[in-house]
Amino acid sequence: MNNCYLKKAFATISFLVFYFTTTFAQPNYCSLFPRFDQEVFSTVLKTTDIVFGANSDYQGVNTILKMDIYQPASDTMSMRPLIIFAHGGSFIGGDKSNGDQVDLCNAFAKRGYVCATVNYRLGFAFPINAASATDAVFRAVQDMKAAIRFFRKDAATTNTYKINPTIVFAGGTSAGAFMALHLAYLNTYAELPSTVDTSVIGNLDGNSGNPGYPWNVNAVINLCGALGDRHWVVPGDVPLVSMHGTADNTVPYSTAMLFLLGSFPIMVVDGSYAIHNYINTFNHPAEMYTYSGAPHVPFSGTSVANIAYMDTTVRFVSNFLYKYFGCTPSDPN
Repeated sequence: MNNCYLKKAFATISFLVFYFTTTFAQPNYCSLFPRFDQEVFSTVLKTTDIVFGANSDYQGVNTILKMDIYQPASDTMSMRPLIIFAHGGSFIGGDKSNGDQVDLCNAFAKRGYVCATVNYRLGFAFPINAASATDAVFRAVQDMKAAIRFFRKDAATTNTYKINPTIVFAGGTSAGAFMALHLAYLNTYAELPSTVDTSVIGNLDGNSGNPGYPWNVNAVINLCGALGDRHWVVPGDVPLVSMHGTADNTVPYSTAMLFLLGSFPIMVVDGSYAIHNYINTFNHPAEMYTYSGAPHVPFSGTSVANIAYMDTTVRFVSNFLYKYFGCTPSDPN
């Protein structure tokens, strides 16, 4: 089977599972306006350090994987869409408590979503090159998949977090956006770079926790990220919303060499602009916002400009997700 056929088959199976599990039970999210379109909750319930899995890092050391979960306080809805966010840090640093992750989770929880910001395995094996970088991304993606499975397992058992297991979005900032993009679009063995040894690092599902539950997502939120190859996105793949600055010197806005810490050349990657232009050739469901003249992750920080960029980011992503539900935003882009 060729790569395109495998991806279409995967997308078809995912769609059928989604269709048959939601046709008669799916809430009419538009009827809940202004929920999901605007902030409707003033406070958020945050639960910290929830363990969702464990796996060996690049040195073979067992790493306990934790997340922070954000829910609208005093919410009675039992079928809430879920957003999984992952932090940036070039796969060598960062944490689920990074300020931009906290701000994003709070903003969307106030709109009625359940949000989680996840930690994942960090670090590169030496030498630092395309192969070790690819393994670092692959490990992190496996961890994000375990987090998604955690919530679907919960929905099927205790239903502690009251999510709709058929509506899950994956997103992140910088390295976290890499994770979400590769989770959704690097999804067949035919696409895996030849340097990835699945007998050592694990298969596409990964062994980070909660086996037996699906990790597929409904759409991707790409904030200043990139893909190893834009051609991994094919017709039938899930929708994509992207935001990226034209003056980003950390993750390329278009197609260019990616440098670790500005010094170590890793590989040529396709940034948000390159991905968006390519998938537009086959009318893939996608939207992109360009932060004109802005650097890497301009919405991270506490300055007036940072806060303005965060407001723009939340509104653009919120509108995209609201339109995914088939609804019309009250404040369109």
